[in-house]
Amino acid sequence: MIRQTDLSNTFRTKLLPAWNEGKRFVDVCGGTRSGKTYAILQLLILVVANDKIATINSVCAETMPQLKRGAIRDFQAIMRRAEIWEDARWNKTDSIYTFANGAILEFFSLDSDGKVHGLARDRLFVDEAQNVSWEVVRQLLVRTRGRVIFGYNPTREFWVHTEIQPRPECVSINSTYKDNEFLSPEQVREIEANRKDARWWRVYGEGLVGAYEGVIYDFEQIDAMPDKGGMVEVYGIDFGFTHDPSVAVRCLVHTGRREIYAEQLFYRTQMLNTDIVAELKANGVPPSATIVADSAEPKSIEEIRRRGYRNIEGAYKATRLAEQIAHIKQYKLFVTKNSVEAIRELRAFVWAQDKDGRQLNEPMKGGDHFADALRYAVFGTTTGNRGKYIISIA
Repeated sequence: MIRQTDLSNTFRTKLLPAWNEGKRFVDVCGGTRSGKTYAILQLLILVVANDKIATINSVCAETMPQLKRGAIRDFQAIMRRAEIWEDARWNKTDSIYTFANGAILEFFSLDSDGKVHGLARDRLFVDEAQNVSWEVVRQLLVRTRGRVIFGYNPTREFWVHTEIQPRPECVSINSTYKDNEFLSPEQVREIEANRKDARWWRVYGEGLVGAYEGVIYDFEQIDAMPDKGGMVEVYGIDFGFTHDPSVAVRCLVHTGRREIYAEQLFYRTQMLNTDIVAELKANGVPPSATIVADSAEPKSIEEIRRRGYRNIEGAYKATRLAEQIAHIKQYKLFVTKNSVEAIRELRAFVWAQDKDGRQLNEPMKGGDHFADALRYAVFGTTTGNRGKYIISIA
């Protein structure tokens, strides 16, 4: 079973006392890297493994890609670290783990009506609840016999504050990065470097409810990229390394219908140019593909070109960033559900404010890596007078 030394501080000092109150709802609000999802899964494993009967326990989130990169990955890591994972008990097709007592822990996404309106369960954990509608949650609650946990980042006030917290059968806790003793000193320094951004710090640093006003892009999630058809295909790359990720996006642009379809290919730190080339090949990007990358790194662009991607060029950057954003906003933006980090970023990509709270005509710095890669792709290269672009800025 899970060793005491492996139990997180968030679990021991906040989540377990809240659970032991015995109320139906446990509301877990947390800032970035607070370890809330990890702690909740530790709790569920301990509870479910010790059930006297074969219970049904559900972990759900907005999409399956989100679950695979979050809760499922954490669940498997916890079980393996505790040396209690058994491959034979994991149904990979249905994402269900059956414990020795017959109890199951199932993982499913909430983008399918069949799952939402499916069979009843004993316990429920809704991860990143701020991205799920109240109507979907209401359907889940009437099919849950026992206790429910909600985990979320406090980016804004939503239904958990109006529909759940006012109920006497709810206990609420708050966690921050300071509760996560497993963070490295480098991670802590990177989080605390954002103190100067009051809105970011309130939500992600202090784990307090904020109000991300002025979100820049509206977008719709789709299951997969459409067929290319008559659309223009182009790729964008934003370079990073130590703290900022390197990001690549594939875009299909229909200028007639004014539609942009985007898919994140990778979003990762510590990538060398050789890693970027390997990832492009792994994602099926052909050597002839049109790739537009951050023109601030001509050396990286040339190295990628010499490794086979001959049509990579530096991005055209407008004098005013808002000029390009304004033109992108004239298009309907579709983003694939497997673009997990991109979606998270776009939801927090907002206009900056001055010290008096007035909105500025420029986006907030940081958390703009996918947005930059997207912009490079659809605006094209430095070729020509004002740039060779797909979206006109004339």
